[in-house]
Parts: sequence; C-alpha cells; structure tokens
Amino acid sequence: MWEKEQNSEIKQIPVSKKVNIRNNIYYNIQIMFSAAILLACFMLKGTNESTFIYAKENYQEFFENENFIENSFSYNMFIEKMYDELQIRFGQFIEVINNFSGKGKADIYPSNVSSDSIRIETKGIVPAMGYISSPYGIRTNPFNSKEKEFHTGMDIAAPKGTYIKASFGGTVISAGNSNTAGNYIRITSENGIETLYSHNQFNLVRTGDKVLQGQVIATIGETGLATGPHIHFEFIVDGIRYNPVYGIQI
Repeated sequence: MWEKEQNSEIKQIPVSKKVNIRNNIYYNIQIMFSAAILLACFMLKGTNESTFIYAKENYQEFFENENFIENSFSYNMFIEKMYDELQIRFGQFIEVINNFSGKGKADIYPSNVSSDSIRIETKGIVPAMGYISSPYGIRTNPFNSKEKEFHTGMDIAAPKGTYIKASFGGTVISAGNSNTAGNYIRITSENGIETLYSHNQFNLVRTGDKVLQGQVIATIGETGLATGPHIHFEFIVDGIRYNPVYGIQI
C-alpha cells in the first residue's frame, strides 16, 4: 500500500551525513531554486498551451523516467507529477530554512523519525481547518528558546472547539490523556498507517471505536504542554514518523 520513494531527484542519505551537506551553500541554493521552479511550473495550470509546451520541453527529467511513455503523455499527468514533487520539495525547503536559522544538529534526531519522502496509495485529509503554526522537523523549543528539538509532527493552530476529523479511517487504538500530549487519540488503519492527534479539548471517541475518514473525533484545545490552541498531528508508518505533508492531501 505504500513504499519509500526510491527515485527522488535528490537522494536521501544517512542522518549522520546530512548536516555536512546541508551546510553546503550550493546545496541549499539548489534546493530553494528547485522549489521556486517547481512552484512556477505548477502554476502553469492556468496558462496557455504554448507556455505549457515550453515547460514540458525544458523539464525533461519528469518525462524521461522508466514509467513514462512519451505517446501516453497527458496534461493531467504532468500536473499530478508536479504536485507530488512540490510536496517533496516543500519538506526539503523547510529543512533548508531550519539549517539557515541554526536548527540543523544531527544529535537531536530521534531514532523514530525520518526525513525520507514516502508515497502511499491514497492520501489522508487535513485533520482540522487552520494554519500550520509549526511544521515537522528541527525547531526551537517553544518552552526554552536556548534549546533545539525535533518536532515529530505538524501543528495546526485554530480556535478552541474547532472540529478535528480523522485523516484516515480505522480503529482507535488509544484515546486518553498524558502530561505532555494532553488529551490524545491514536488511530491505526488497515493499510498500516497510524495517526496521532494531541492537545485536544475533548476526545469524542474511545479506545476500540471504529472511525471513518472525515469523522469528527475531537475538538481543538491546548491540553498538556501547549502554547496555544492547536492540534499536534503525526503521520506514522511502521513506527517511524514521517513529515505529514507526504501523507495528506494539502
């Protein structure tokens, strides 16, 4: 149902080697330039055909991989590939920003996280309406500005009481309270994906409940260790936490 990306344009490397490469100014500029180019190409959806053909001819790597057949090319295929690639570059772009702001230390990477991209057959939905107040990755500890930490999920800030919906359908394997996560819910799906929803105001499901994708399972709060009302959302596969942007349709 899912697989790690094996043919990413920029290959993933062990964490112990990432810091040295990320500190290379040319590598960082390359990532930011790629992100800008991809965003521009993605916006071609609203342009005329001649502009699109120009982009196609000048972005050959999308059309020279083993899964692409030239005579089966479609505009929708191009847009879909651009969208997937843009999500990957978004994650890398956040890492570059973290590196420039002094947030790149390998010794604070937990053993249960990965910066690799991952592809799943069907993506989940965004669990709550709001804005991303803290993305996945290395950040300054919100309770101690002198420390760095690895943020294992994505924070979505919204007013208290905002509905939280199940990103994937499945079974509630745990619903309870802890000092750090506050009220939390953990759901496992048949495809092996787990999702975690923390700092909830109220949990509306219990351990053992079956839930559908999009079902309201909780409301946004600031229970546990939180600096304001938000949901801490984690995307987990085989016990490893990945950047949620790879698991949801954004």
